[in-house]
Amino acid sequence: MLFPLIDELATTDIVSVRPRVAVRDALQKMSQRKVRNVVVEEESGGYGLLTACDVVRLRFSQTGLDTAISEAGYHPLPYIAKGSNLLDVIELFDNAHGYAAVIDKSNRLFGIVSNTDILASLDPQSMLQRQQLRDLLRRHEVKKMPHDTPLGEVLASLVDQDDAVVVTDQGAGVGIVTTRDAIRLLQDEATLTDPVHGHMSVPLRTVTCDLTVGEAVAAMRELNFKRLVVEDAHSGELIGIITQHDLIGVAYSRWAELMHHHALELREIIHVLENKTARLEKIAATDPLTGMANRTRMEELLRTEQERHCRLPEVPFSVLVIDIDHFKRVNDTWGHNQGDFVLRGVAQHIQGQLRHIDTLARWGGEEFAALLPQTNLEAARLVANRICRSLAENVFEHTGRVTASFGVAMYQTGESIPSLLGRADEALYRAKRNGRNRVE
Repeated sequence: MLFPLIDELATTDIVSVRPRVAVRDALQKMSQRKVRNVVVEEESGGYGLLTACDVVRLRFSQTGLDTAISEAGYHPLPYIAKGSNLLDVIELFDNAHGYAAVIDKSNRLFGIVSNTDILASLDPQSMLQRQQLRDLLRRHEVKKMPHDTPLGEVLASLVDQDDAVVVTDQGAGVGIVTTRDAIRLLQDEATLTDPVHGHMSVPLRTVTCDLTVGEAVAAMRELNFKRLVVEDAHSGELIGIITQHDLIGVAYSRWAELMHHHALELREIIHVLENKTARLEKIAATDPLTGMANRTRMEELLRTEQERHCRLPEVPFSVLVIDIDHFKRVNDTWGHNQGDFVLRGVAQHIQGQLRHIDTLARWGGEEFAALLPQTNLEAARLVANRICRSLAENVFEHTGRVTASFGVAMYQTGESIPSLLGRADEALYRAKRNGRNRVE
C-alpha cells in the first residue's frame, strides 16, 4: 500500500493544556517534554495548537507570557477521521503549522499528525534518486545573523515552525537557533541581551546541494531535523534551506509517476493524486521575507470569507490595506538590508496587534493587507487606529520611527473581492493625500 492510513502515522503521546492556562505554563510544559507545540483542549470539545512561534511572538509583544492562551490566541486544528487515507487529506498540511488532529468515531482525540510523521512514512528508495537538492532551493532563503547579535533579536526573527537562524562568524556558519531552542531559552529565561553565540546549537549540521532527494529524506529522518541547511558542494557557501514540506511535495510527485504504471482500476486514484500534487506544487502560501501570508493565500481567504458571508449575510468582515510611509527613503538612506529589517519588523508589529482569527499578508512591496473576519467597519477602524498609533510609537534600530497609512473597508453584500479591495485602496490613498500616518 503506497498511501498509509492516517492513524498509522499519528502520534498518540499528546502534550495538552486548557485554554484558560497561562502561556508561560504552556511554555514550561513544552520545555519539560521537549516539544515545539502543545494541543489546546477546548471546553467545547474542539482542539487547537499553540506553537513555539506563538510563544516567541507573545514574548516580544505587549501581550506577554502571563496572558491566558484563550486571550493570546492559538491555531484551530483541522480534523481528520481515524481510518482516513493520507492521500485524501494531504492538502490539510499546507497550512502554516503543518499539523492535524485525528478523531475517532466518538469525536475524541486519537492523536496528532504532523509533517514529521508524514516524512517518516516515506521510502527514500521510491524517490527521484537523480533529482538533487539544488532543484528545490528556490523557496527559502537562509536567515543569517552574526555571532554577536543579541539573543532577543534572533528569537524575534523566528516566524514559523520550520524557521531557523544560522549564526555566522566572519561569514562562516558556526551554529543554529531553531524554534526548539527558543522554547528552551525562554523557559530558562536566558538573558536576551547576551550575544547569540553563547546559546546557539552547535555544530551547524549542513548537507551539500548535490545530495539526492532520497538521501535528503533519509538524512532528515536520521537527524530528526525539521529542515536541512544546504551549502554549495565546492565553495561551502550556505545557499538555502530545505523543509519537511518541500520533501513531502516531491515525494507525492514521485508517487504520482509510479501510479501511472498501475492498471486501469487505479485511474481514479491517479487523478486524485495528480490534482493534489498540482496543488502542493502551486501553493506557496507564505511570503519568504516577512513570514506572513502571501498575496495568493490572502486572495483565497478573501474568497472563502465571501462565500461564508453569502451563507451568513449577518456576519460582516472587513479588510485593512496598509502602506509603509516613505519606505523608499528607508531603502535609499539605510540600504535594502535595513529596508528588509523594517518590513519584517512592521509585519511582526502588526501581527502582534491582531487576533488569531485575523490574517496578515504581504500584498506587495511595502504594502500589507489584513483580513478581519466577524468585524464591521467601525470595529475595523478602531483596530487600524490602534495599530497606526502603536506603530508610530515603535522605534526601529538604525531607522528610528516608521509610520504607515491605512485604508479600511467592510464587505458589502453582493460585491466582488476586487471591488472591496478597490475601496480599501481608495481609502488608503486618501490617507496618503491627507498627510500619511492616519486611517481613512
